[in-house]
Amino acid sequence: MDSTKRNWIERAIFLAIIAGFGIWMAVTRLSGAPRLILVDNRPIAAVESRAAAKSVLEHVRFGRAAGVPGKAIRFAQRVSVRRAGEDADLVDVPEAVRALEDAVTVEAELYAIVVDDKPLAALVDKEHAEEALRLTKKQYERRIRNLYSQSSFKEQVFISRRYVEIEKLCSSPDEATRVLTTITEKPTIHTVVAGDRAVHIAPRYGVSLADLKKLNPQADLDRLIEGDRLLIRRPRPPVTVISKALVTRAIDITPPPEARRYGYARTGKRQVRMVVTFENGEPVLEEIVSQVTTWDRPAKTPISTGRRRRR
Repeated sequence: MDSTKRNWIERAIFLAIIAGFGIWMAVTRLSGAPRLILVDNRPIAAVESRAAAKSVLEHVRFGRAAGVPGKAIRFAQRVSVRRAGEDADLVDVPEAVRALEDAVTVEAELYAIVVDDKPLAALVDKEHAEEALRLTKKQYERRIRNLYSQSSFKEQVFISRRYVEIEKLCSSPDEATRVLTTITEKPTIHTVVAGDRAVHIAPRYGVSLADLKKLNPQADLDRLIEGDRLLIRRPRPPVTVISKALVTRAIDITPPPEARRYGYARTGKRQVRMVVTFENGEPVLEEIVSQVTTWDRPAKTPISTGRRRRR
C-alpha cells in the first residue's frame, strides 16, 4: 500500500474518532439537560436529567406491582418526557414521584374477579383467583348445615384476564376474599317528606311493601310523619352467596278447643322437609318439599251438652 493511500485511511479513522467523541459529548450533554414529565401533554414535573426522569417513571410504574411482569404494566394515560425550558422549576425525584402518582393510573394485566362487569379484586395467577371465589363461598357455607346443592353467586361473577388498576392487586386469595366479603357501602335511607306514603315509597326504590315493613318494624307505615327515616336497604358485601340446605322440622299438632266437643281430640306430629335458601348465611326463603303427619291414638273426651239434670 502506497503512503498516500495509507495517509487517507489514517485521516479517515482520525475524523471518525473525532466525530464519535463529538456525538458522545452531545448525547451526554443532552442527557444531563433538565427533563419535563408530561401526562396527556400536561406538564407534571421537571427534573434535572433524563436519568432522573426515567427513575421517576420506573418508580411510579413498578413501585406497587411486586410480582407482576414488567411488560404487563402500563400507564392508563399517555406519559411522555421532553427537554425542559431554561426557566423550568426543577424538583427532586421524590416530589416528582408524588406529582406523577397523583396524575396517572397504573394498570397491570391480571386475573380480575369481576362482579356485574366491575373488577373488584385481582391476582397474578388464575388459580389464586379461583381459590378466592371458593373461600368466599366457604365463609358463608360454614354457617349452614345439610347443604342441598353447590353454592352460587347472586350477581354475575367471573374471572377475566384484563388490565385493571394496580390498587386492586391482592397479595393472596385470603386478601381477595376479604375484599369480596367486607361491607363498604352505606345503608339506603329515605327521609319522609310531606305527602309521602309507603305504597309509593317502596316501588320507588324497587322493594316490596312487605320487605319495607320487615326493615322498619318500629315504624307505622300507615301513618308516616314528615322527618321519619325509613331503612330501604341494609349495607351488604359486594357479592351475595346463594346456598340451599335441606331442613327437617317437627311440628306438634294440637286440635283446637272446639274439637273436643265432638268427643275425640287427636294430637300428633308433622315432619316437614323443606329447602331453605340462604343469602350470605341468612335464610331468605323456605320451600316445602314434603310433609308427613303422624297421629297419636285418639283419646275419649266426654261431651258436655250444657243441660241440667232434673231433680
